[in-house]
Amino acid sequence: MATVASKKLVVAAIDFGTTFSGYAYCSQHDYDKYLQGKEEQPRIKCKTLSTEGGMTPKAPTCVLFRPNETFHSFGYEAQTYYRDHLQRGDLITWFYFENFKMMLYKEKAQLTKDTWLEESINIEGITPKRMKAVTVFAAIIEYFKGQILKALQTSHGDKVNPKTETKTALQTSHDETMTSKTETKTDSSSKKTDTFTNDDFHWVLTVPAIWDLKAKQFMRDAAEKAGISKEQLSLALEPEAASVHCRKQPVTVKEQPCGNKAIASLEEGNQYMVFDQGGGTTDITVHEVTGPNSVKEIHQACGGYWGGNTVNGEFYKFLVKLFGGFVINDVKKNHPADYFELMHNFERNKTSFKEDTDQVTIRIPVAWLDTYKESTKQKLKDVIPQTRFNNKIQLSNDKMRIKHSLFRSFFDYSITNVTNELDKLFQKKELSDVHTLLAVGGFSESSVLIDAVKQKLGEKVDVIVLRDPGLAVLKGAVMFGFEPGTIESRVSRYTYGVAMQRHYIDGVDDASKRPRYGSLIDDVFDIHVKKGQVVEIGHFEPEHTYFPVVDDQKCAHFEFFASEEKDPKYTTEKDCSMLGVLSVDLTRKDSKDGELSLKINASGTEIIAVVKEKATKNEYRAYFCLF
Repeated sequence: MATVASKKLVVAAIDFGTTFSGYAYCSQHDYDKYLQGKEEQPRIKCKTLSTEGGMTPKAPTCVLFRPNETFHSFGYEAQTYYRDHLQRGDLITWFYFENFKMMLYKEKAQLTKDTWLEESINIEGITPKRMKAVTVFAAIIEYFKGQILKALQTSHGDKVNPKTETKTALQTSHDETMTSKTETKTDSSSKKTDTFTNDDFHWVLTVPAIWDLKAKQFMRDAAEKAGISKEQLSLALEPEAASVHCRKQPVTVKEQPCGNKAIASLEEGNQYMVFDQGGGTTDITVHEVTGPNSVKEIHQACGGYWGGNTVNGEFYKFLVKLFGGFVINDVKKNHPADYFELMHNFERNKTSFKEDTDQVTIRIPVAWLDTYKESTKQKLKDVIPQTRFNNKIQLSNDKMRIKHSLFRSFFDYSITNVTNELDKLFQKKELSDVHTLLAVGGFSESSVLIDAVKQKLGEKVDVIVLRDPGLAVLKGAVMFGFEPGTIESRVSRYTYGVAMQRHYIDGVDDASKRPRYGSLIDDVFDIHVKKGQVVEIGHFEPEHTYFPVVDDQKCAHFEFFASEEKDPKYTTEKDCSMLGVLSVDLTRKDSKDGELSLKINASGTEIIAVVKEKATKNEYRAYFCLF
């Protein structure tokens, strides 16, 4: 199978998550061994980080910028520096962002390259500091680029040059100035050797399948700002990337002759559901294995904003009821590091919480308790018995013990929405042959969530949590970068077409569209691809024919639209959004011979539109963001 990275030395993937982010990469040399059958699995390398709680393959999605808006640090380093090194005066001028990826989902209607991103702490009465959102996202992508280049230089040092010093693409917290391409320094006794540069890479960015067009285009813009060209970049839908990884893993349940069940790999004809439960979104897609290296989508991706962060949101609501909004606002304003510390303490307890856990102990930073006492003239410990939380929480010094029933309630919103969506899908007739659900994503490590899913779906569905579910998307994205042809077809999430004029049809068109003069009406949605339609990768849909409105027309404008409705009538409907415009200069000699044909390919990461002028055979091509 031809690979997209056949001329690149490395494919590197960046999984930009709501709560945690990470990267992985694999060399063409190592992946060729896998394709040739010399290795059972590709040698995909993931970064392992050391934290207070042990080792983790990803870092928290939080970033710190200096007052002049230059990048300072990311992940655990940003958290630590923000908490331990910045004085109160610094906190007013420095920029700290975390859990901000969901802005692309929430602000989808207004999202552009000029959209502003507000700091993570929103203090009532104080206008939050802001930075351009694309600047923040680009800085993190560039940070990961630098980390990957640095890791490759380190791991290949013995093969390249032990004296080589690599400088990568940003500024670190130690103020080491870096460049986007690799610079090497050698002593006079060293031989000149080749090193990795940005041009040696093909990059893959993962994005939720349920994101709309603008959000995905925004990620392309951020990547370009970070120095990744369009030709070097692929977008991988998160559940699709996970599916690519899953197809080579032992993930299905097989009945053995003895009656026992064993885990087996997916085989041709197997249909399965990928349930990607991350920090921000729930992404669900359904695939069928069509060959040893290919799958096809058999149901359009769906899901919602029901990820692990909704559990944190319910915990925050609990804090508002317990402490009062005024206390929380005061903590945010005067002790922001302590505010984040409590939320991080909760995060660490969330995934490990189990149904048989009697109670959960969370450390409350002293600033919270002191602020409460200063504001209310009472100790929180003395007030709790008078609240609705009596017998549900206990406070001992700075330790809060939360009873199981209360802590479990924080999961209700996520679990209710997720299980209802899954149940609705498995009730569909076209999915009657799907009996395997593969759970991936960081929040899939929560046994409370998985137990609820198993209980809802019953014995008819085998619910399998992959080993290291938080890395399934990341590893699959690397494989997708090498083998984009793994996905043979998709189910269109939108209806695509162009705006056109035609004669008013009585009884078909809205009365409000009846023209005052002439017989033509504007903004008719001429459909080329319908929502729910299966589109084959690389395949152009049947062409449509158009004619200029007037004989002496010198230019034709094709306005491309997407709609969330299956059969939109007009491009002015509320669920329609414009993707772009393709302008065609009409060069025909006979002004009356103006026939134009348009065909589109809506199967990849962008729409390819081709217009041909019949009289001259001239072709015009344009690309519009699809995802």
